[in-house]
Amino acid sequence: MRMQADAKRLLVVFQKKAYLLTRFAFLLSTLALAGCSFSLAADVTPPPGASDIAIARTQTASSLQDIYPLIPPDAKKGKAIFEEKCAPCHGVNGDGDGPRAAQLPNPVPALSNPELARQAIPARWFLIVTNGNLERFMPPFPSLSDSQRWDVVAYSFSLSSSTALVQEGADLYQEHCASCHGTEGKGDGALAASLSKSPTNLTDLAFAASKSGFDLYSSIVLGMPPAMPAFGDKLTEEQRWAIVEYLQSLTFRALPEELQNAQATLAPPLSGDATPTAIASPAETAMPTTTPATGNLKGVVSGRVTNGSGGNVPPNLVITLEGYDDFEQVITATATLQSDNTFVFKDVEMQEGRAFVAYTEYSGTTYPSDVAVASSQNASLELPIVIYDTTTDVSVIKCDRLHLFFDLLDENTLRVVQLYIMSNTSNKTLIPAQPGQPTVRFKLPVGSSNLQFQDSVLGERYISTPDGFGDTASIRPGMGNYQVLFSFTMPYNRKLDLVQPLTMPIDAMVVLVPEGGLRVRSTLLRDEGKRNAEGTIYHMYSGGSLSAGEELRLSISGLPGSAAFSLSSGTRQSLMIGLFVFGLAFIFAGIWFYRHTRLEELDEEEELALNAPETVDAVIDAIIALDDLYQSGGLPEDAYIQRRTELKEKLKALKAKP
Repeated sequence: MRMQADAKRLLVVFQKKAYLLTRFAFLLSTLALAGCSFSLAADVTPPPGASDIAIARTQTASSLQDIYPLIPPDAKKGKAIFEEKCAPCHGVNGDGDGPRAAQLPNPVPALSNPELARQAIPARWFLIVTNGNLERFMPPFPSLSDSQRWDVVAYSFSLSSSTALVQEGADLYQEHCASCHGTEGKGDGALAASLSKSPTNLTDLAFAASKSGFDLYSSIVLGMPPAMPAFGDKLTEEQRWAIVEYLQSLTFRALPEELQNAQATLAPPLSGDATPTAIASPAETAMPTTTPATGNLKGVVSGRVTNGSGGNVPPNLVITLEGYDDFEQVITATATLQSDNTFVFKDVEMQEGRAFVAYTEYSGTTYPSDVAVASSQNASLELPIVIYDTTTDVSVIKCDRLHLFFDLLDENTLRVVQLYIMSNTSNKTLIPAQPGQPTVRFKLPVGSSNLQFQDSVLGERYISTPDGFGDTASIRPGMGNYQVLFSFTMPYNRKLDLVQPLTMPIDAMVVLVPEGGLRVRSTLLRDEGKRNAEGTIYHMYSGGSLSAGEELRLSISGLPGSAAFSLSSGTRQSLMIGLFVFGLAFIFAGIWFYRHTRLEELDEEEELALNAPETVDAVIDAIIALDDLYQSGGLPEDAYIQRRTELKEKLKALKAKP
């Protein structure tokens, strides 16, 4: 898990070799203020294509009751994630004293504080990990799967607990609660059948995810008529909280090992035929089985260069290999491509956790490999590189999502922030038609001024054009891998009719304004209502496609509202941080918009896969459909394993029938 996250982050480091130098430098400066360990490439930007697993695997829900894990969280796995992603701000023990905490303008919540944890609802903490908290400079973590986010939530809850307290609660539970709720909390106690209402299954993840410690405490004190009596007079306050700690350890806290062993002796073992068979992930199946070595290994890094455009690979390309420890470059080596289009670096020091990337220059563009991380179990790494031929045909570029945000700097000045998430739909790299000319042009509304960029300035990556600006960067093929985030100001007098010509086709639009102030009207937009980004309320609008050459026409009116999040600070650094924060908000909205349409398609596919007719052939077809859905990124791995196991059990039962 950590290796994968480091690999993704190192791609951002590598981008300094090309035109993204200033963007990466900005990101590093923002990290100090944002206060959590993440990278724009790994934890923020969602590819908008249909193969985007990070979006497709993320739950959507209309209320907290609809948000719960598909399988029990693993707090032990969550510990590693917490130490990498959260400890820099929250501290190793969750005390809010991480090394970056002092750099933030607001105190970091101490997750180890029992009072804080007792008020917390697991589903809400899951949403905070998923969406971040813009108001408090916490980024989102969509690079984590659903199960990984639940794992880190479970570990976060256990920071405020102790083994002794959970053990005390377990003893009290067996004495006062097990006769109804069962020895394992599953609602199957000896007295359960005689009650007028079945006891709650306290291990039910949907139930537990929507309940805070205070909710459980209140139920213990007041009871749950008509079946559950009140224990307010039978237990002390400390005893009630101890039971709450134990109840949450059944789902969203780390259950002490001695209690796990005790429960294992209470539960009857499954028969060999009924034991679900876990399906190994690709990473698991590829892991070598050699015994870990001590010290640094000497290994081999090799790869092959291919032409993704179908053309030839030029001879004698120079391949550069770089190695990084904690994002510090420690290895640089070069090799010449061999006649069979392969390259090899021998006797490379394979220190545990060292990340490697290889790259080459072709037709003025840098082409990197993926990032691979060395481990004590592997003495060789493969770093294939794909290069592309070039094109100057700008029609290969389309905008998957255009995000807009409107912010009043004062009563007479409106700031417009725009984020283009684009794709190169061809199999060739787009380059300028002439040296010094832009690859892609952006037109601005008449009257715009004070143009600012997230990652550069005019005269460097971006150049002025008579009606706007152009981007000089080469754009490699790929879905959603090209982005431009910028802002400009417009004169404003209670109302503005914004008219902006479009130079490329737009698949979808998302518009955000702070709630309670500005209003947006357009025949192109649908009102999607309010969106809460953990404390900041935005009003959201969405729109469909537009063709290149059409005009974006919006009417903005209103005055600043009390909920507005302003970018009015006068320094460029503050402006860049503001643009970055709004970039996160744009992406949240884009994720919502994408899920809203994508998951409607997935729901129908999943229903077909899970509700197949009761015949052997139909169940086999359903398993095949489920496999296809998983391989295409339509299901998270945990849900896939669980549902495939259910279908296999159904198939076994059907085959057993005479």
